[in-house]
Amino acid sequence: MLERIILNRIGRRDMKYSEVGFRAVYHSFIVIKNDENALRAVTGFPGADKANSVLAYGYYDRDAGITLEALASAYVGKDGKGFKYLKGPDDSSSKIRIEAVENAEFDVCTDDDGSLAETFSEKLAMLKVYDAPEDVEMSRKMTFLDYCRDPYFIDDVLVRLMKDELSPEGCWVRITNLVDNYFMGILLNEPCQDFRWHKGESIAFFVGKTDEGEVYCYSDMNPSAKITEEDLADGTMLKGAVKVFNGERNMPNFLNVLEILRDSWVWVPCKAKMSDADEARFAAMVEAHMDDLDGMKGEEFQNHDPIRFIPDILQNGEEFFFPIFSSEEEMGEYGEEFSAVQKHMMEVMPLAKNNDRKPSGIVLNAFTDPFVLEAKIYDVFEGMKSRLPEETWYKNAMETEDAKKDG
Repeated sequence: MLERIILNRIGRRDMKYSEVGFRAVYHSFIVIKNDENALRAVTGFPGADKANSVLAYGYYDRDAGITLEALASAYVGKDGKGFKYLKGPDDSSSKIRIEAVENAEFDVCTDDDGSLAETFSEKLAMLKVYDAPEDVEMSRKMTFLDYCRDPYFIDDVLVRLMKDELSPEGCWVRITNLVDNYFMGILLNEPCQDFRWHKGESIAFFVGKTDEGEVYCYSDMNPSAKITEEDLADGTMLKGAVKVFNGERNMPNFLNVLEILRDSWVWVPCKAKMSDADEARFAAMVEAHMDDLDGMKGEEFQNHDPIRFIPDILQNGEEFFFPIFSSEEEMGEYGEEFSAVQKHMMEVMPLAKNNDRKPSGIVLNAFTDPFVLEAKIYDVFEGMKSRLPEETWYKNAMETEDAKKDG
């Protein structure tokens, strides 16, 4: 016997996923009616032998697409004003992939008082592992992207790759980040033409509209102008790119800063710290000259252990930032308290990512014309291509790998 009776809980009725899409089921309680595939998912549930429907909850699995978690066997009466159900087990999971029931009729259940969410709280808690990052979740709310979305894999959009002398080519891209007025995503298939980007790499893309009003996503794959180590040597090019971006914050200027920063050597303010043993030896040396400190002039102290350089961290309100500078001069008076250590930007990334204070980003030239590389796009930044000639890029990459091993 189906024990739990729910009246007046039916919102929108008689829908099909193939007609209405993911928004009707995503993070919603629904009742799938008279469908063999759905009923098969509640085999063994209490009341399954009396059921003609299934109470389920919709969520998104990035590897499997839109999915329904079967919650209970259900029975919907002919009047359609409510339904009965018997709750399924909390310690097991039964999933329905949306493609299996895309043509089945379903009703959306209202849960204004939260009683359904409370009843099935353990099952919903199990689904928390599928929660998306804030940027991705926000992109799912953007209805204009629906024109380009895969109907089952809602984070995957069809993007036109565009490059001079090549034909536009559609490739599937999985959204990973939102940055100002553009998106970042991972290429899911290998382009047929030589765009210089490959499956698994991150690309930036935009949303456009044709004269007929058709919405589409596109990515400009034309390579940026090459730069040389000499261009980057004194930090002037990097500083100038930031100045241009801060004057006009648009996508091309932003990407230009990222590309130049990616290949740059920057200065990191650090505190030098000796080992405990060397500190004890130095303290003993000072103690021995306490009666005549002037007598220490000209004496040398040789450390026995490597000196550690600990990067400084800046704080703004409740947020922390990892500071870097395009040149030693950019540090100003602040830099007088620190040792300035020059590192390639790719060496800086693990220092910032692994810092105990969990910085919100890396700030360049914090006291003059600042630029913040937010932590949420670290992975995107590290995946960007170098604008240096290939032989120079390879040499720097090898030096960076050696530095990581030594560190």
